[in-house]
Amino acid sequence: MPTIRPRTVAATLLALSALVPAAPALAAPGAGFRVTSENPTAAELNDLVQFIVTTPASDADKAANVEGGMSSVVVPRTVYTLGLFRAPRGSSEVTGPLARNGDRVTGNLTASSVGIPTVRMKVDFVREGGNWKLASSSMCEGVKAVGLPIFCNA
Repeated sequence: MPTIRPRTVAATLLALSALVPAAPALAAPGAGFRVTSENPTAAELNDLVQFIVTTPASDADKAANVEGGMSSVVVPRTVYTLGLFRAPRGSSEVTGPLARNGDRVTGNLTASSVGIPTVRMKVDFVREGGNWKLASSSMCEGVKAVGLPIFCNA
């Protein structure tokens, strides 16, 4: 019986991986992404959530889309790094109906990830300076729902 050598196996796997086509890159909103509509749609708010949890955007760009700014970026950065709600491990979606009360809009979020129960919750967005942002209270509810070890005081 032949001896299997780790270097040979690694070289073979590397060679085979070159034959597999790369997965297509997902089109993600670029730097400076903002939702500024007077009356945002569920699709726009979904794009906002997707931007902060499924893209490798800079902390500064994510901070512009979450209430609390840079002091709140740890939540979307952690969720992105863990890959909880992005393919292939999971997904999330904001849907209506939307309820508006001044500079606050509430929708519904369904988020799923391998190994944890599906999260269904109300999600709030606040308008600050003409820009819609994910509310700190909703980020904290999400942190609690999935059991992330992140301090949250909203």
